[in-house]
Amino acid sequence: MYSLQHPQNDERFLDSESKVEEVVKLLESLRVPKEEEEEGHETVEKDPKPTIVTEEDFIITERKNSIIEITEPKDNVPREKLKPRTFNRLDRSRDRFPFMRQVEMDLDQRSKARLERERVAQNFRKLGNAEYRKGNYETAMHMYTEAIENIRDSHILYINRALCFIKSGKFKRGIVDCDFVLNKLDEKNLRAWMYRAMAYKGLKDEPNFENCVKYARKFNSKQMEFIDDFLEKLK
Repeated sequence: MYSLQHPQNDERFLDSESKVEEVVKLLESLRVPKEEEEEGHETVEKDPKPTIVTEEDFIITERKNSIIEITEPKDNVPREKLKPRTFNRLDRSRDRFPFMRQVEMDLDQRSKARLERERVAQNFRKLGNAEYRKGNYETAMHMYTEAIENIRDSHILYINRALCFIKSGKFKRGIVDCDFVLNKLDEKNLRAWMYRAMAYKGLKDEPNFENCVKYARKFNSKQMEFIDDFLEKLK
């Protein structure tokens, strides 16, 4: 007769001793590889498949704190065969400071070179002024040209040379220098407009002469007296 026992007092599980032993042996067999790994056996672990983000012109295969790996697509090359290029962000940050120092050095050198060119140009301008006062317009013109070779953004040099051209009867050459000043350096420059008017007066081009006077007055409304005196001397 089967007797009912409380589960905590039921010993029938002892009849399944062989099955329990099989389970224990199975667990031990599963534990062995892990123990061997801890003893120094080499194991091969597969790298997790990287997340691939595809854009129109590049693929980011991996992003780390200090490394960015970028693969650029090429014509007729399967994407799976592309090799990533590696850039080290830390290396770039280290290179930034030497680069900035180089930029500062370059700026300093350019500034010193500019000052030296200005000194040379100033000497040629003084020589040109001296020759102009003597009436040596060709020599003065040459001096101003030498000055312009050193400093190409000085409106004074171009205007002075333009006046030498005009005094020498080279009216079109004078107009070219005046146009350079008005188009590139200072569109309101009074002397450029008046010397341009003088050149067109020499060419007997009355419409362009009047046009130059009009713009001279427009851009220099406070210099009307000077303009009137200049025009009076041209008559």
